[in-house]
Amino acid sequence: MKYILLALLLFISFAYGASGLSITIGEATYNNPEYKEAMMDYFQSITDKGIKDASIDVVRAQDVNRISEDVTGEIYNPDQIFSCAMVDLENDNLTIIVDQDKIKKATPQMYANSLKSAGIEKGYIVVSSPLQSSGETALIGVFKCYETLVGANIPDEVKKASLEEMYLQTRLVNETGENGDNIAQLISEVKNRTGSDDTRKIKETVISTADKLDINLTSAQVEDISQVIANLQKVNRLTTNFKERLENKTHGAGLEAQLYAWLKNRYDYIISLLTT
Repeated sequence: MKYILLALLLFISFAYGASGLSITIGEATYNNPEYKEAMMDYFQSITDKGIKDASIDVVRAQDVNRISEDVTGEIYNPDQIFSCAMVDLENDNLTIIVDQDKIKKATPQMYANSLKSAGIEKGYIVVSSPLQSSGETALIGVFKCYETLVGANIPDEVKKASLEEMYLQTRLVNETGENGDNIAQLISEVKNRTGSDDTRKIKETVISTADKLDINLTSAQVEDISQVIANLQKVNRLTTNFKERLENKTHGAGLEAQLYAWLKNRYDYIISLLTT
C-alpha cells in the first residue's frame, strides 16, 4: 500500500509540475551556457516551485521573425534573441514580473494589455534577459509558454495584433515622454470602452481618454492607436478556442493540486503509522 501511494504521489507530482510550469529561453541565451545558467537561477529565485520539472523550449529567431517582421519591420538573427520567460498556470489572476534591470521599455501593465488581447488573463509570468533588452520580442516567448502548457496554438493573427499593441506602447513612451504605466492605462481604457472595429468611433474614444489622462497625442498617434485597436477587435473572435482551453486547463490544475495535497496527506499519515 505504501509503495502504491508513493507511486501515485510521484506520478501526480511529476504531472502537475510538468504541466503547470513552462520556461522559454531565447536562442542566443540558450547557446551561451553562462547566460542560460543565469536565467535559470533567476527564475528559480522568483518561484517556490522546482524549475527542474518545468517544460523548457527555445525561442528561435525564425519563431520571432514569423510574427514580428510584419509588425516592426525588423529581421532578427539567432544571436539577437536573448529574452526569456517563465509561466506558471497556478495563479487565479494575471501577475506579471518584469526584470526591469534588463527589460527597460516594457512594463508589466504593457504586457498585461497585450496578453489580455490574446485571451490570456490567468497565470504568473516572469520576463527577463541576460542582457538589456526592449522586451517586445519576449512576448513571443510568453505565448510559447502558454501554448506548451495549454496544448493549443494561439493563431498567428492574434500574436501579430498583440505584438503590434506592445510595439505601439513602447513607441508611444519614446515619442510622448510619458511613462509606460500611463501609456498602458491609456490603451487599456480605450480598449475597455471600445465595442467595435469602427475606427471613427475608436478615434473619438482615444481623444477623449487622452484628454482625461492629460496625455498629449498628435493626430498621427491617434490614428495609429485607432488602427491597432481596430485590428485587435477584428481578431478577437480568433481567441475563443484558446481561451476555452486555458480556462479548462487552469481548472484542471486546481484539481490536480487538490489531489496532490490529499495523496501527500494520506502518504504522510501511513508513514507515521509504520514508523511508530
